[in-house]
Amino acid sequence: MNTSSVESRRVFSSIPCDPSLLSGVLRLLAWLDELPKGATGVLKFGAEGVILLEARRICWAMTRQMRFRLTDILRHQSTPPLPREAIEEIYRRCQQTGKPIGEALVAGGLVSEQGLRAALLKHIGEALAQLAKLSLTPDSFVNHTRSGYDPRFAFSACELLAMYGALDDPARAAAAQLELAGNVVPGSVGAAFVRSSSASGAQVIAADRGCDLAVHDLNALCNWAAGLFDVARTFDPEVRAARANWGNNGALVTWRTKDVGYIGVCSSRAAAACLFSNIVEPGARASGVVRAAPRSGDGAP
Repeated sequence: MNTSSVESRRVFSSIPCDPSLLSGVLRLLAWLDELPKGATGVLKFGAEGVILLEARRICWAMTRQMRFRLTDILRHQSTPPLPREAIEEIYRRCQQTGKPIGEALVAGGLVSEQGLRAALLKHIGEALAQLAKLSLTPDSFVNHTRSGYDPRFAFSACELLAMYGALDDPARAAAAQLELAGNVVPGSVGAAFVRSSSASGAQVIAADRGCDLAVHDLNALCNWAAGLFDVARTFDPEVRAARANWGNNGALVTWRTKDVGYIGVCSSRAAAACLFSNIVEPGARASGVVRAAPRSGDGAP
């Protein structure tokens, strides 16, 4: 039996749930925050790996230490696994046309859009984990003037941060993602966070696709919201939501459900009012408008 057939039957290992990994990934993602909003190109880590970016969103990453190919991850997301021959045929065509193989698999009906996003997120997550483990810093960024990746299959730094934060409790993170999807309104983006004994401060566990704040700004907002509820509980333990003006025209909305906190960053006061009405049931306790809010940073609406 050849090596590839043995590897194809393995159960793919998860990214290790390690507090030191999260801090290393945070340092890595901070480099992305320093790039211009529209940065498109390759962030190089010497001979060890690369991160491909389109409009500062991550569309691919690879290191020399990677154990599994994206095609193997995709195959084993299905039961039974996708036929290797079918994937290899599409791979050969992609080599000729230059089209990303994942997008070709979706177009051919072999993989769903959601399945490709999940596989890409796992592949990119494992690559970034390897780079973080090696404590590498990028040595160059090469701009590309031509874009070619489908934006549906690119990820913000916030989404990657949330993926690592979700490793402690995937079920809780999945529920938080559904909560965000059911409440975030046009003109707003959101994230979910928890308090973790293994992390300092709030730990992001979910983020919607539109959340493209700098990770430093997102962490600051989540810590502010966590502190706000600490204070609110002192006076009224039933308070579960608050909103605040942010910047010139923006606003923040924060709420909590059990042990999970949420933050919504709104581009207008009207969007904040709409989001607030979504999460506050009639008769529920809410703290109304909070005047003391963090200053908006680079990711401000």
